[in-house]
This record gives sequence, C-alpha cells and structure tokens, in this order.
Amino acid sequence: MDDGELKRYFAGRLPIRVAEVEAARDAARGAGWTGEPLRTFHRLAHSLAGVGATFGFPEVSEVSRRLESLLESALASGAPPVEGEVDGLLRQLRELGTGASAEAP
Repeated sequence: MDDGELKRYFAGRLPIRVAEVEAARDAARGAGWTGEPLRTFHRLAHSLAGVGATFGFPEVSEVSRRLESLLESALASGAPPVEGEVDGLLRQLRELGTGASAEAP
C-alpha cells in the first residue's frame, strides 16, 4: 500500500476505532473508573494517539493525547476523570472520524 492508500484505510477505520474507545469509556464508567476497564480505555486512547499522526491525522493524535493524559491522571490518582472533559474529547474524536471517513475516496 502507498501512503495515500494507508491514509484512506485509516480514515475508513477511524469511526470504528472511535466507537471502540467510546465503548471502553462506557465500560470504565460502569466500573467506577477503576481497574482493567480504565486501563483498557487508557490503552485505546494511547494507541489512537500514536497512530493518528502516523497516518496523516495529527488532530486525532492531539485530541487522543489529551484524553490519554486525563486517563493517566485518573490511573495515578485513583480519582475519576472529569466526565465532561472525557465526553467532550470523545465528541471531538467522533467528529474527526466522521470527517476523515467522509473525505476518504
């Protein structure tokens, strides 16, 4: 695959990846923002932060890094993240995913 094909592939999968992160958020929330569900949510945010810029979507990486940072703080402190901030960042990711998917030929 050339760079354009890889970018299109990532753009097409981005809404699915964002949905996976949202599902992880729901599981973490359901677990009281503790344990393995929170670690999974953090891991998915970290992964998305790493691949966004690699595939030509630096905004995805930037928003994912902010989410990752919030979750790192929650893991370190044991205090839940501010849900409004988490939800706002996920909303931004969803919008970026929808936009990227719509632009992919």
